[in-house]
Amino acid sequence: MTLIELPDEQAAALGAKAASQGLSLNAWLVKLAEAGTSGEFSIAALDWSRCAAVESVAGKLGGAWVFVGTRMPVSAVFENLEDGVTIDELIELYDGLTREQVEAVLDFAARSLEPAPRLLAQ
Repeated sequence: MTLIELPDEQAAALGAKAASQGLSLNAWLVKLAEAGTSGEFSIAALDWSRCAAVESVAGKLGGAWVFVGTRMPVSAVFENLEDGVTIDELIELYDGLTREQVEAVLDFAARSLEPAPRLLAQ
């Protein structure tokens, strides 16, 4: 089962990061999700203001980072991936969420963690 289908350029870049850890892209995404929900790094601590796919609005979920145009918190992506939910299933479950937004968040989180291979080690 494929967790996410990415444009060739993003898939190649993230696939290379995964391969450097001896993991498939899917396994790497699951490890990223697990790290984000286990306290190894804090999703909330990332500077999401540099990610155009998300926003923090006072009065919307207490100012938590959510996907633009939704009330879905960014952390929900990582929690759902860890639970084995696919990106397509997420998009179906959360009205207004787009594949592009999810891809942007995953890419941003991965870039924000560089160089942090210990988070992704088996």
